Amino acid sequence: MSLRGRELAPEARAQIAAIRAAARKGWAATEIAERCQFSITVVNRVLAPANHARLSDPAELLSARAPSPGRAPAEAQLYWVGFLTAAGRILGQGPSMAIVVTLGDRADVHMMRFMQEITGPGVRQEYCESSLLGWQAYVREPSLCKALMPWGIPSDAHGEDPALLDDIPEDLAAPFLGGYLDGNWPAGTFPRSGRLIWHGTPAVLAAVNRLLSRCWQIPEGRIVSRGPRATLRHAAPRVDRQIWERVRAYAPRRQ
Repeated sequence: MSLRGRELAPEARAQIAAIRAAARKGWAATEIAERCQFSITVVNRVLAPANHARLSDPAELLSARAPSPGRAPAEAQLYWVGFLTAAGRILGQGPSMAIVVTLGDRADVHMMRFMQEITGPGVRQEYCESSLLGWQAYVREPSLCKALMPWGIPSDAHGEDPALLDDIPEDLAAPFLGGYLDGNWPAGTFPRSGRLIWHGTPAVLAAVNRLLSRCWQIPEGRIVSRGPRATLRHAAPRVDRQIWERVRAYAPRRQ
């Protein structure tokens, strides 16, 4: 059975993104329905909680800065959201849903941590090797996929939601960006060459530019598009070093 599900129409994707963005600003469901002129039924359906054991709803976590008891720490959640924004994609629908994580030619150390911190015991993962993308991990857990969708993780059905990056507070920017760089495939080259190369879609990289500017006053870099993918580079090595030092300052807290 194919994992690819039915794509939503662009209008439906835009509606879902608008509802989730309003919820992250603290609007209640009735307020969203009135201000955005959406049916309350539609709003409630979009905002229905996924009830995952380790992942919070973004509207709750980004405003409270603290997860509910039992869920992963806020910094860990934002790290993995960043990682999967760069390297993940949700495929399928219903019981066939899976999150596919592209690892390139790297070992599975990241996936081991992901399984420990987010998925918990009893969740299956499988590996396959693509001639174009290298190793990919398939995590077949519908409840996890449903919990990741409000975080804007790319999916066949909903696309991506770069607007979520505009709502990440300054104190959670480092874990998100650290996760993005760790999931950034092909990997960023800073440790070897002293330069960072960000990979992603043009919309997500534009949101990364805004996040760096808003939280760390980093001048916006140059985005070069090549079809559906793009690269983001900053003009000066010192800017890359500044970003790298801010991100690595967060790393010891994860050990």
